[in-house]
Amino acid sequence: MLGDREDCEKIAGQVYQRVKGIAEKASFDEIYSLYLYRLPRYETRIAENGLPEKKEKKQDADKTKVKQKGRSKKVCPNCGRKMKQQFIGLQHCKCGMSWKKDIGYFERTGDMVFALERRKVGKKTKQCPVIRYR
Repeated sequence: MLGDREDCEKIAGQVYQRVKGIAEKASFDEIYSLYLYRLPRYETRIAENGLPEKKEKKQDADKTKVKQKGRSKKVCPNCGRKMKQQFIGLQHCKCGMSWKKDIGYFERTGDMVFALERRKVGKKTKQCPVIRYR
């Protein structure tokens, strides 16, 4: 029984070191009594489910793959600025270059008008960007 008490104090001490950084007012006695209170539940949970496995940390490369809202990847081939989105699938740059999903990069002219056209697909109505000429 003495060995078990030493093990419990050792584990509670490790938990206390982690908790101390988050909750400075917590004392070792509180952590130790809480650990002893929850110990029977831990034993039944480990008996039923086994030891929990550590999750592998994802690399920083995985974080860059997640597309964040408002972060355009399109860069103007003329001036190198990031292009601003007007509609979904249509982006513009200040220098007069534009990019459309199906066309690709093109130079804007004064007679171009960009608009959204409603198209029925089945029961749904979708808005698609179109270029009209005056």
